[in-house]
Amino acid sequence: MNTTEKTQVSTGSVEGENVSEQTGGPAVLVLEDGRVFHGRSFGAAGETFGEAVFNTGMTGYQETLTDPSYHRQIVAMTAPHIGNTGVNDDDPESGRIWVAGYVVREPARIPSNWRAQRTLDEELRRQGVVGIALTGTRALTRHLRDRGAMRAAISTVETDPKALLARIQEQPRMAGSDLAAEVSTDVPYEVLPPEASRPASTWPPSTSASRP
Repeated sequence: MNTTEKTQVSTGSVEGENVSEQTGGPAVLVLEDGRVFHGRSFGAAGETFGEAVFNTGMTGYQETLTDPSYHRQIVAMTAPHIGNTGVNDDDPESGRIWVAGYVVREPARIPSNWRAQRTLDEELRRQGVVGIALTGTRALTRHLRDRGAMRAAISTVETDPKALLARIQEQPRMAGSDLAAEVSTDVPYEVLPPEASRPASTWPPSTSASRP
């Protein structure tokens, strides 16, 4: 292996000892240009492929996960702590999680919010979303910023980055994909504000009211 290859594999990599004790076993994130990041499993175990992008939001991770515009993308969060407020059934942008995979630096050990109904890790597992926790999210973000979005994979089952890279390069590219047809709703629906926030009806005016 030459020096360039060593740099691609090792720069930004982490074995996972500095990530949350709540995460699972070893996991690996591989980009299509050969960059490799090691971390720990977060969410569902398994393997996933998608286009690697990053999100700089400090809050709103639940909205990001359920945003249909992230369909078939592996989203890396730049905020250092994700999952602090847990997950509830009121904040999703749609009826399911759409991201193909999820990358975080430090998952919350214990969610703290009166609206939380379950942890983020539980929700990712429930919906079968494969994720990875790694301390190299800054290096990953800089790499994607400089090189652009690219195909990638997260795996908790394939330990050989080269084997995973070969399969990444077989995946279809996002360009030209008809994603709107895949994420659009099957039936029309109406979104109403919560009952408590609806203003009292003032129209039509009462016909018995006196006029000035």
